[in-house]
Amino acid sequence: MLVSLDCIALRMVRYNDRTSILTVYTRQRGRMSLAVPASSSRAAARVRALVQPMALFECSVDMRPDREIQTPRGIRSLVLPPSGNPLGAVQAMFSADLLSGLLRETQPDPALFSYLEHAAEILTAATSAPGGSPLLANYHIALMLGLTRLTGIEPDWSTYTPGCVFDMADGVFRHYQPAHTLFLPAREAEAAYRLRRMTFANAARWRFGRADRNLIVDRLTAYYQIHFMALKSLFSTEVLRHTFDF
Repeated sequence: MLVSLDCIALRMVRYNDRTSILTVYTRQRGRMSLAVPASSSRAAARVRALVQPMALFECSVDMRPDREIQTPRGIRSLVLPPSGNPLGAVQAMFSADLLSGLLRETQPDPALFSYLEHAAEILTAATSAPGGSPLLANYHIALMLGLTRLTGIEPDWSTYTPGCVFDMADGVFRHYQPAHTLFLPAREAEAAYRLRRMTFANAARWRFGRADRNLIVDRLTAYYQIHFMALKSLFSTEVLRHTFDF
């Protein structure tokens, strides 16, 4: 059965001399694996250029239920991957790394795909802006905060009061320290509560030093890892640590 797909490229792994396996998240089918050419031909290079991390593209697939890896046809770009700015490339790499670990479902989620589609468009636009957009420094934080709502782990902000701690296991603020160690102390809990207002629309207005930005990403990553056991260490985090300092 021939199926049209809208795809967001996440991760590509070399399978053999002729083929790479591309992990994508699709509007129609959720997470999928596609076989793309790995040869040195001009046509293969063109395809690979269109399916770099966080690129949005459409294609057709002759779905074979007995196959875990499908073969796409007629790949056409909808949103080009970030290029021309190393900051955008780093953000794309981190975003795709995070999403590869989070998005395990093979069932479609239209709201989640729409959010990621918007995120891909925002990243490409910010990367293409002359001199680079200030948004790039905080893009990953805004992405992670927004994803909490769509993955069902958004903290219960209504439980916050000054001086309380944040229980990361239950996603609520408490007036006492829980019996476990998975909580943020009062100062960090207050900072987390303030961060709830960050979106792609206002992320450029938030200013952090490198140490504070890295701490925020560490805490958000830890929060995701508590709620998504399959999410392992993100190798791209180390690249982020040494990239943004404004």
